[in-house]
Amino acid sequence: MKLRYRTVAILLLLLCLVPTACKRAEKEDTRKETEEREQTKKKDKEERRGEKEKKAEEDGEEAVLRGLPHILFAVEGETHSDSDYHYLYQIESTKLKLKEGKAFKALDKAFAEYNKEVEELYQKERAELENSSNSSEEAKKNVLSSSGNTPESKTNCELIRADKAIVSVLLSKSTDYTGSGMEYSRSAMNFDTRSGKRLSFSDVVKDTDKFFMLAEKRAKESVGTDTEFPPELLDKIKEKGSELTWTVNQEGVSVYLDIYEYGKSRREPAVLTVYFEEARNVFEERYTKTEEDYVIPLIGDMHLDLDIDGDGKREAVYLKKKSEDANSAYLDFSAVASGRESEPLEGFDGRAYIVKKSGKYYMYVFVSAEDDITLLYRLDLSTMEKKEGEYWATDLSTKYYTWRNEGNIETHRYEEENFSDAAGFCGSGRNDVLSTNSVEIDWVLDKEAYPRPDGNRYRVTSNHVLRTLKDIPAPEVDAKGNVVKESVIPANSYLLFLYSDNESFVDMRIIEEKYVDKENWGGDSSYYKLNDSGQFDYNGPLYRIRMERDMENWITKVNGVEAEELFEGMAYAG
Repeated sequence: MKLRYRTVAILLLLLCLVPTACKRAEKEDTRKETEEREQTKKKDKEERRGEKEKKAEEDGEEAVLRGLPHILFAVEGETHSDSDYHYLYQIESTKLKLKEGKAFKALDKAFAEYNKEVEELYQKERAELENSSNSSEEAKKNVLSSSGNTPESKTNCELIRADKAIVSVLLSKSTDYTGSGMEYSRSAMNFDTRSGKRLSFSDVVKDTDKFFMLAEKRAKESVGTDTEFPPELLDKIKEKGSELTWTVNQEGVSVYLDIYEYGKSRREPAVLTVYFEEARNVFEERYTKTEEDYVIPLIGDMHLDLDIDGDGKREAVYLKKKSEDANSAYLDFSAVASGRESEPLEGFDGRAYIVKKSGKYYMYVFVSAEDDITLLYRLDLSTMEKKEGEYWATDLSTKYYTWRNEGNIETHRYEEENFSDAAGFCGSGRNDVLSTNSVEIDWVLDKEAYPRPDGNRYRVTSNHVLRTLKDIPAPEVDAKGNVVKESVIPANSYLLFLYSDNESFVDMRIIEEKYVDKENWGGDSSYYKLNDSGQFDYNGPLYRIRMERDMENWITKVNGVEAEELFEGMAYAG
């Protein structure tokens, strides 16, 4: 009888639970349906937005831009030698490349057209250098002389501004056809970000006469100061007409003039900036509108007049360089703002950027130090304080370097990152996991312009490849680093470094042998390098190599086996 009552009680309890379970199931179904509806809405919204943008493009309307354009410099060049390994000449050019091509279609198309012109000029310059090396007695003499220069033609770029309104690039060209002395010249390219239109000076400066009146006033005010711009130089700038070199930053429009001394051009140009608020009606309004936070590079000896303390008065800001010893390559770099000077930063070279963040101005200085290390310093221009030990070992990333030697011709290619967005930059670093490699990671800036790495998954950018000597058990991971399954890397595979935490693992992909160049180091040792940087563009499965590292004795093990028994081609820098 007791058993019967217990059975009935259990049945009653189950009946009570049934509605609850049903409600839970209904709730789960409802949540799932809601998520599916939201995904459908999101997809429909994206499709409608895509159709709207496509229709606008077809109708010739300007694109609706989201975010800022981030621009890379794609550098390529070659060096030609004779049979005795004397350098005959070298040439290098820089093309423009968008990280977000799909988001800025018109700008991407404009870059493609510009890059065609760069390639045509490259071929023309190379023919000129080739002709000079064959026909110029002066060039032949300098090539064979230890005191002569190598004939060359190089064009470098500086990104002045890149936002939703305008992309402004300064081009610096150095040429020496005979090896007798370098000539420097400047030009500039300015693009409307929305339409991709290549802008003329009058597209940005509506009243040229008023602009140069303001420029002359600024030049006269600068006489006798550290940032003096001789007023008579303005006449030479105006004479250039359509050949005028000019750029646009977030504070105003700058004009440049190449300076000649004793018949030779100086490395750095004279620069003068007229600021937007001096006469708003002088400038096209759309190019005076900027992001709240922004970055401006200080090119060479350039200075900017900024209102640091908010009193409405602009005062000169620049990076001062001086040498304590004429025989030393070491320099002292200090920030100058509002008549005050920061403590010196020591190094071989320095590059400065003005960073405006949360209404305040800062100066970032990348200083090349010993052992090929670059240190980043942040200076608050309102206080000029340099806090002890406050620096970061990073530089703007230079990546995907490939080099080939065929006959007497060496060719190279690489990409350079830029710092044009106050939200952050792509910074480089060093990695010593299974070899010494260059890595990069995105750095973010907080409200006070303090930088920090965004996570700990670094992208490897060196063209170093390893060959496996044995089968190696290793987990397979996806492009985001999530483990998918256990797997095995076959022996005699070529592995390209892609990601690392800079401590305990690397994520690598297998590449075909045709993308690998082999170099013999003598004996049985070989070194492998990538010959096609396109192999870095990959979102497929990777293999994660986990390591146990004895840093004191420089011993690295994988699955309990020393790395030298598993990989060929490892190399470490001192």
